[in-house]
Amino acid sequence: MIHQWIPDDSVKSLCFVSDLHLFSDRCNWNEHQHTVQQVIEASDLVIWGGDLFDFRWSRLGSEKHSIRESFGWLERWLRLFPSKTYLYLDGNHDAHLPFRRELQRWGDDQKNFHCGYDCLRIGNTLFTHGDVIEGRGNLQSFRDYRARWENRSTASSLASRAYDLAVAVRAHQAAALAVNRRRSTCLRLLHWMNQQPSEQVAGIQRIVFGHTHRRIDAYEVAGIRFYNGGAAIRHVPFCPVVLDYRE
Repeated sequence: MIHQWIPDDSVKSLCFVSDLHLFSDRCNWNEHQHTVQQVIEASDLVIWGGDLFDFRWSRLGSEKHSIRESFGWLERWLRLFPSKTYLYLDGNHDAHLPFRRELQRWGDDQKNFHCGYDCLRIGNTLFTHGDVIEGRGNLQSFRDYRARWENRSTASSLASRAYDLAVAVRAHQAAALAVNRRRSTCLRLLHWMNQQPSEQVAGIQRIVFGHTHRRIDAYEVAGIRFYNGGAAIRHVPFCPVVLDYRE
């Protein structure tokens, strides 16, 4: 499940942007849009790290509307920065099967946009959405987890109101801190990595991921540095991860 991407010689910097949860009420994208634009402008390679869109909690009214808006959002970046290369990693909230099918068709028509990845190796760095840690950390448990998200319907109005209340009282933040403790999360990622073919992970020095909604900046465990940009949702810190490819 690890794909190797070899950039051309012009690539010096990379950015990783994930967990925007666009279309949901909890998203505070407007507060971070300028920062993301600055980061993309300064990077040669842009990695969309999953959960950019939130089909489960979308408030746009219909699945078709949400999917249409998602492509409009992606196209905006292609128009703004046409010389960049964009790599799209699937997350659980955008593992929505109708979206993924349309994304693959749409991506085939774009010169500098590539999708259909769960994990990428670029140089000495692994990039993944992060939900590989769910279950037992092996490939089958990951596939089972993702399958549960592929056909999830949009949440009901009642469920959305309940979720909005949880966000308002910051229950989502407390849950993320309790469940996704920094060291234990990194150890779970190491456990997953060590179950992959050794030739695919030999020499890895950095792991960049999302999913947990908890910022991590170069936290080191077992000689590997971990990075997480957090999430663009209310009451949660967020900042895209920027790395020098040459390090």
